[in-house]
Amino acid sequence: MRIALPYNTHFGQYDANRIVGGVEKFCNQIVETFDDVQIINIDNNDPIKDNTTKIKNFARDIDADIIISNWHQASFSGSKILDSEIPIMFVNHGHHQVGSILNMMRNINKKKHSVYMVSKSQHEWYNAMAKRLKTDDVVVDGYINSSYVKGDKPELSDIEYDCTTIGRCDPVEKRPFLLKQWLRDTNFKSLVMTNTPTAENELKYLEKNKHWDGVLYDLNHTAVMETLAKSRTYFSTCPMESWGITALEALSHGVPLILNSKNSRHASTDICASDTHYKLISDKSELIEAIDLFDHIDRREIQDMTWEKHQYDNWKRVFSNAIDQSIEKHKQPSLEIFYED
Repeated sequence: MRIALPYNTHFGQYDANRIVGGVEKFCNQIVETFDDVQIINIDNNDPIKDNTTKIKNFARDIDADIIISNWHQASFSGSKILDSEIPIMFVNHGHHQVGSILNMMRNINKKKHSVYMVSKSQHEWYNAMAKRLKTDDVVVDGYINSSYVKGDKPELSDIEYDCTTIGRCDPVEKRPFLLKQWLRDTNFKSLVMTNTPTAENELKYLEKNKHWDGVLYDLNHTAVMETLAKSRTYFSTCPMESWGITALEALSHGVPLILNSKNSRHASTDICASDTHYKLISDKSELIEAIDLFDHIDRREIQDMTWEKHQYDNWKRVFSNAIDQSIEKHKQPSLEIFYED
């Protein structure tokens, strides 16, 4: 099985030792799981037609069995790539609030390529968008969890921090410094792990928040996990997570979740093996209460139950079946009905 894996270089070219976000980690998991994965770095700022031609030619040249696309931009999944004779498996990782993404997913299906999402919660969100726009529900071929646990179960660490968060230095979605803002008048020891950004809006966000103590930048993934394990709780600052890789990483180290929520919902609740492993909150006072709530939680229980639920072999089996189904689907005749990107 040979996989062509286009990689969006908006945060830099593919580097297995530098994981800057959930989609990037997902790509790394594909590389680690399957024997023959060939990466092509794609700059989304280049013309769409140039990028789609580059991806199709690359997949053809390496005799790929499938193209796995993890970004919704037209360079990776838009109509100009869908004439590929090699099947495309699009994995939608986010909540993209532009109506054109509904047409994009329809077009992928019309050409007998495949659409996967990472959770039923995410799928329900898109169907709600379709309802608001008075159009048909979104059809998906299945769901693939964003991550898994693998290898040796880590030892539980001594606690150094009351609450930790991990997130890209992004003022719109991730907002990692929300942890610092909400705990600024408390005695809790908090920690933010984030990246040094390059985009203008992210640099402005960093400038406004560079005064905080307890912030670590650009750690490699191993160091991030070692540090996360020393926290009493993990705060997921983004209410619109489609799954929550860092949430799973926290649980796998025995760290309970505090989930910033809108309408008392959050996709990461589905990751938890028990309702007692998370707390939904929506403001500063509830965050403080949640940290205190988890003061005497059974961390070993959280870790053991999480490892039981999210075994790597199950994830690999689901993913392998999705690839096989995508290849078989593409052999069927396509429907030549297209919508605007």
